[in-house]
Amino acid sequence: MNIARSRFYSAFALAVTLLTLIGFFRTFYARPLFNLPPLPSTLALHSVVFTAWVLLFFVQTRLIAARRVKAHMALGLAGAVLGLLVVVVGLVPAIDVALSGRRSPMGLTSEQFFIVPIFSIGTFAVYFALGMALRRNAAYHKRLMMLAMIAVLGPAIFRVLKLFNGAGLFLAVETAIAAALVLWCLAHDWCKHHFVHPAYAVGGSLLVLSWPLRMAIAPTEVWTTMARWLLHAPGL
Repeated sequence: MNIARSRFYSAFALAVTLLTLIGFFRTFYARPLFNLPPLPSTLALHSVVFTAWVLLFFVQTRLIAARRVKAHMALGLAGAVLGLLVVVVGLVPAIDVALSGRRSPMGLTSEQFFIVPIFSIGTFAVYFALGMALRRNAAYHKRLMMLAMIAVLGPAIFRVLKLFNGAGLFLAVETAIAAALVLWCLAHDWCKHHFVHPAYAVGGSLLVLSWPLRMAIAPTEVWTTMARWLLHAPGL
């Protein structure tokens, strides 16, 4: 059982790390090799913070696999600060893109597409906050942190699709990958415990359903009005 647990969380963290590396390899990690202009400081900061979050997620899973619980908990204090930074710096590029006026590959205006990162960041914030609040309840804590990680994989998935000229398939692929990752978590729960934890059953279902939901809301007049209000609020 311990081996199975170690393999699952380590494999999940490795998959997330590789997806991030592949998605941002050209535009961030190896950017100088492709003669691309320097990233704006806000995007560079966003990339550094998100990379740090993914690496922390990987390290934390390895610490638990090695039964180094005290080290995991000590590093969790830094994780609390880093998770907050993920939310804050994640809003900046989302706002910049929404104000750019560019149309998304799915035919949405930049204001309509703004719902995609807002949902992702908001979902991450909710699962992360709940995970930290329930950090002494290991069963909920680890599952909520897994869901928080899945919630912010959209940008990496989108960039992988762009490599293969498949950005127009973003909604279908993102929904499928989110569903596959949640099902992987559910399958692990079932194989190990012979039941599905409510954090995965409820939280995972809501996470997957959020993708078609946000795309259904995006073109509505109600959302467009709300997005314009948010984007042009004082201070933005």
